[in-house]
Amino acid sequence: MPKRLKLRELLALLKQHDRRFKIYRERGKGSHLQVFHPDVSGEKKSYPLPNHGMNSDVRPGHISAIIRRFNLPRRIFKS
Repeated sequence: MPKRLKLRELLALLKQHDRRFKIYRERGKGSHLQVFHPDVSGEKKSYPLPNHGMNSDVRPGHISAIIRRFNLPRRIFKS
């Protein structure tokens, strides 16, 4: 299970891994934002991520779900 990350750290890691990741603040419902990638195995994929400020913690369950949804290698989340 990956460790907790700050929201800003998670978004930076995603952008560093692939510049095509986009973050949409106005598409999320309530206090969520959408993490979007245009090409994951030939499909567009997105994930709603709770947003309570850029310094808030993203729980390990959300990080694991992002890894699965976008077919990411776990090594990019190791420190």
